[in-house]
Amino acid sequence: MRRGCISLGEVKCNICQRTIPYPERYLAVDEEDGAEVEKGNTVHYCIQCALEKGYAHYKEVKGDMILTFFPESEISEETNISQEKGTSQETNTNQK
Repeated sequence: MRRGCISLGEVKCNICQRTIPYPERYLAVDEEDGAEVEKGNTVHYCIQCALEKGYAHYKEVKGDMILTFFPESEISEETNISQEKGTSQETNTNQK
């Protein structure tokens, strides 16, 4: 399970061993043998290591680039749902 967090300055990246300063974001992931699992050992990733592992990426929202820890598949599903809602709202508006 992925959890996006904000460091209080006491967290170290388990990959590069860098101390993550306050208020930088980091990712806590449950892993077993280097693979993400529902329940496992918690591994902390700084943003750079999370990007390299593919656990984080940037996406464009309303013209701004934002960092997200959501899997890309979930974002694609969310975008499709939003687009479907927009289409149904337009249809409802046209019917009135």
